[in-house]
Amino acid sequence: MKRCLIGLVFWCSIAVAGMAQTTTQTSSNTEASELTVMAWNIWRGGREDGEDIGPARVIDVIRDSDVDIVAMQETYGSGELIADALGYHLHSRGTNVSIHSRFSIFEDISVHAAFKCVGAILELPDGSRLAFYSIWLPYSGEIWEAGTRDSSQPRKMLAACEASAIDLNAMWSAIEARLSATAYVDVPIIIAGDFNSMSHLDYGEVGWDQYHAVVDWPTSHILTQQGFVDTYRVLNPVIDRARDATWTPRFPTQEQDRIDFIYARAPAWRVAASHVIRQHAIQFPSDHTAVVTTLERSPTSVSTDHGIRAASYNIRHGAGMDGRIDLDRTAAVLASLNADIIGLQEVDLRATRSGGVNQVNVLAQRLGMHPAYGSFMDFQGGRYGMAMLSRYPIVKVTPLRLPNGNEPRIALCVDVRLPDGQVVQVVNVHFDWVEDDAFRFAQAKIVTAHVRDHNGPCILLGDFNDQPGSRTMRLFDGIAGEADKPAEQRLTFPSDDPSIEIDFVYCTPAARWAVGSVAVIDEAVASDHRPVVVDLTLRPAE
Repeated sequence: MKRCLIGLVFWCSIAVAGMAQTTTQTSSNTEASELTVMAWNIWRGGREDGEDIGPARVIDVIRDSDVDIVAMQETYGSGELIADALGYHLHSRGTNVSIHSRFSIFEDISVHAAFKCVGAILELPDGSRLAFYSIWLPYSGEIWEAGTRDSSQPRKMLAACEASAIDLNAMWSAIEARLSATAYVDVPIIIAGDFNSMSHLDYGEVGWDQYHAVVDWPTSHILTQQGFVDTYRVLNPVIDRARDATWTPRFPTQEQDRIDFIYARAPAWRVAASHVIRQHAIQFPSDHTAVVTTLERSPTSVSTDHGIRAASYNIRHGAGMDGRIDLDRTAAVLASLNADIIGLQEVDLRATRSGGVNQVNVLAQRLGMHPAYGSFMDFQGGRYGMAMLSRYPIVKVTPLRLPNGNEPRIALCVDVRLPDGQVVQVVNVHFDWVEDDAFRFAQAKIVTAHVRDHNGPCILLGDFNDQPGSRTMRLFDGIAGEADKPAEQRLTFPSDDPSIEIDFVYCTPAARWAVGSVAVIDEAVASDHRPVVVDLTLRPAE
């Protein structure tokens, strides 16, 4: 098993529940403008390497990280020892989960089973308060040990982590009820711990070349759909399985996965730093890495409007009009757009013709943006499709399957969370290109139905492969507002001598959007299309 539970009875017998009275170590920042949090499963009380030396190494890691609060799992009798050594307050419940805090424990807000969840209202030095939970979720089957996972069977993988979703659903419902009183309305919430499930943000198609499977893990959706952000992924947007993994530094032959998380719903705070710790001077004492996130207070915006620069660009897998595939050149063009959201069409993922690279991951790395990918089809040893880059954290990625044309097609629907917490869906399209519009019109009808039914603000952009006034484009004119290009600068294809307008940006509901400047960028070499850039303002809902 991934973690053997033999010995729990022994640790249960010596564990101390409740709150220990320890010497308080005051945070060095008395204004509470910065807050550093750790989530760490310390592996059988940290004693795997010895009764004394193991916990001592756990203490080393926590002390060296200079964190303010620790959400600890598998505490098993080591809580008081660790808290005393660090001068932290200890708040534990049962034997497994505990909270170690430099800040005072103001109130117990624990819910659910004692073994799986402990919560506390912490009082920060400036008098403000924080709701903090340390949790441990179960799993249903072993898929981490070598030979126990079949990546070609995503349903079996989902079944192995089913228990974590069931428990987190129940746990969140209890937390929501516990914090429903008026006194907790503006209190930020952090939920951290060992989730024993992976993230849909890692296992989307953008990570297919690293995880060898596309799995929409339900556990990670539960909190992100409730306004929480995955603090690690916010500042580490590009998928890097080796860097990201929290399971397992002690067993390199097992499946390396990110299963430990720090989720925050804290509008007055921003994520300033986040990383994992997997090293100790002698030997790292746990089979889980420690996840560390630093939050900083962010000034409250007085504006109720939110500006977004959106762009659409068919990059033709980096192939320019000079016949050269040059992704560096593509990245330079994208950087010059200074856009918050970019819909990309004709993007390769590990295809031979483009050098076998994950193009969207490479571009995201160069631009420091969050990537999403959706494939049309397998192609030359990899995949061919479309992508999205976002300066804002991605909440959800949905490939909307469209009727096949000369090639298979999808629309890539990506939910992004703006700094004020609003979620905007961006729908990226690349319709069939042949003169007969039957396929294109059928594809467009599916997209218009999706956009019409979507409840919330939406940006629709892409390569429509059709021109103004066509029956395809009239479908969109009836449901959304177009970002009209200047009359003298509306043509987008071919890039070296544009003669037609086939790339567009729409937004809906039209009443919620104000369209500012719209430009077709004079770029004649990097692709056969020219990029379209639009400045939009999202107005508050009435």
